[in-house]
Amino acid sequence: MQAIEKNIDTSVAANLPHLITPLPGPKAKAVVDQDHAILSPSYTRDYPLVAKKGYGAMVEDVDGNRFLDFAAGIAVVSTGHCHPNVVHAIQKQAAELIHMSGTDFYYPNLVELAEKLAAIAPGKSCQRRNERCDTRPLTSIIGVARSTHATMRLGHKSDSTNSARSGRQ
Repeated sequence: MQAIEKNIDTSVAANLPHLITPLPGPKAKAVVDQDHAILSPSYTRDYPLVAKKGYGAMVEDVDGNRFLDFAAGIAVVSTGHCHPNVVHAIQKQAAELIHMSGTDFYYPNLVELAEKLAAIAPGKSCQRRNERCDTRPLTSIIGVARSTHATMRLGHKSDSTNSARSGRQ
């Protein structure tokens, strides 16, 4: 086994999974305990990985353990952690405008993105047909989520779904 390890380039070895503490490590356990004490229990995690940094498909925890992250960038970017092109695009955008809210101002980039999405999306959008879209189902879901979150944060045991439906908060 030592002969194999001697032939591994150190730059490659630095990118391999490597555990240096039992899991979770002491620093990770402290963060997980703090998290459980202050954050809503609705914010769930499947395992006690406390990420510190990542690159590509590798993620390192606060204790220095390295893992192969099979969910790197899931639902956000499929390039994994810290891809140079994504980092460059973020840096460029942050130098121009960090916060945007499509309900406060108009943005050329938002219009360009919407045009690209509309061109490839199946079906016709409500806006393109000059029809009014029904947002009531989404509004109801948001109301239930807000009410449930507020109820859980305050420690109440009431039925938040019924209060959201009736308009009571």
